[in-house]
Amino acid sequence: MSDLTRRLVVFIQDNLVLDGDDIQVDETTPLLVSGLLDSLRTARLLNFLRKDLGVAIPAAKLDPDNFKDVVTIVAMVRELESV
Repeated sequence: MSDLTRRLVVFIQDNLVLDGDDIQVDETTPLLVSGLLDSLRTARLLNFLRKDLGVAIPAAKLDPDNFKDVVTIVAMVRELESV
């Protein structure tokens, strides 16, 4: 698991999983289907990506396909870093 993947998994587990939810996040946990990402949590995730990882996500990338799981988020971040 890459450092970026690990940091995202830890952030999601610690900040987006509600107390009492019995969800253990890994890189393939379906974030949208499981209900982990709603509008408020997505905003928190975007803020983490921008402030902590230094990657601003442009509006054109705010597509559910880019936020299915940590693997797809990491792929999007890597793509944005290479531009």
